[in-house]
Amino acid sequence: MRRVKTLLQSSLSLERPLLIALDVDGTLAPIVRDPDIAAIPPPTLRALETLARAKDVVLALVTGRDLPSLEQMERLEGIWRAVEHGGLVLAPGETPTRRELTTEQRSALERFKQWVDDHAEGAFIEHKPQAVAVHVRALAMTDPGRAAQLMNEADELAQRLGLHVRRGKALREAEAVPYDKGRAVEEIYARCGAHSMLFIGDDVTDFPAIELATQRGIGVFVRSNEQRGTPSDSAVVLHDVDEVASLLRGLADRL
Repeated sequence: MRRVKTLLQSSLSLERPLLIALDVDGTLAPIVRDPDIAAIPPPTLRALETLARAKDVVLALVTGRDLPSLEQMERLEGIWRAVEHGGLVLAPGETPTRRELTTEQRSALERFKQWVDDHAEGAFIEHKPQAVAVHVRALAMTDPGRAAQLMNEADELAQRLGLHVRRGKALREAEAVPYDKGRAVEEIYARCGAHSMLFIGDDVTDFPAIELATQRGIGVFVRSNEQRGTPSDSAVVLHDVDEVASLLRGLADRL
């Protein structure tokens, strides 16, 4: 755990106010076959609760999940939340506003939804206000060829429909409006008045935020069997969610 101790010391030296922004699945919560049963371990939640109360620290969760899905995993107070890969950014206590799609966007998304219902048997389907996500992790364990084919077919259809394609670990997502975790973290950084940041994520969808954090503080990549390539040479590498949890407990104790 030497690298965790080294990262802890580096994080403690960052200028305050410090923004600590964290991906959820694969970073705080272990990856599971069914995203609906993913959970943040209680010791990690307790560390987050402590960090949310720490002086000159701003805590944010930045996830591809929609807000109701994230709320099933945590009920933290005093934190920022960026959901749907940054499609919705909420300050502490802020309520979401209604977002409207154009007629063309709604039609394209509905056609993609219909195709998923007809063709994506065995995949976990996540319906969001402005996107549809196709998770194939469980399918890949029993039929990897079919999982790869399904992701390719989803890619092609989404592009034909004019939807944005988001590619992640065992994931293809068709979005009516494209968003970016890097821009979401940058918005939080500006609005909360932080002077430095620490961001931790585990997927290609986290790379923009990790790269931004390397310029404003520390960007951390959590390696896995599914995603091993790092976003930049400047990113610090951790090996699993247990190391993330250890780092957060250390920060909670010291901050």
